[in-house]
Amino acid sequence: MYRRLFMTLAMTALAFPAQADNGAGNKPLAIQINAAQIQELLSGNTIVGTWAGSNYSQYYFENGRTIYAPEGGRPDEGKWRVRADTNQYDSWWRSTDWTPYTIVMTNDGFAWVNGENLEPFKVLKGKQGDW
Repeated sequence: MYRRLFMTLAMTALAFPAQADNGAGNKPLAIQINAAQIQELLSGNTIVGTWAGSNYSQYYFENGRTIYAPEGGRPDEGKWRVRADTNQYDSWWRSTDWTPYTIVMTNDGFAWVNGENLEPFKVLKGKQGDW
């Protein structure tokens, strides 16, 4: 599963090389992944990452449920879906309703697009945690 996804994304990356920065090094490569890739990446897996500087983990049930666990905080249950028409991930929480997010492949893995910031995350195969 991951090999097929990686190969697809790697071929996409070859078509869109990273842009050079103003002499301070290279800007990170950030290529949006599509709906099918998002579904394959998240469904039945756990991600760990940072959001606005805070660590978290999140598990994506195949039935559209998700559990978000901030480090040192209480887990919260929500919903998730993938929208083929926008190639975005949507999450639903009691406090926010449905909210769309773009996921990109970067030089270091994957990241959520949060305004002008990238919020990196790693994918762990399967259910990793006491959900």
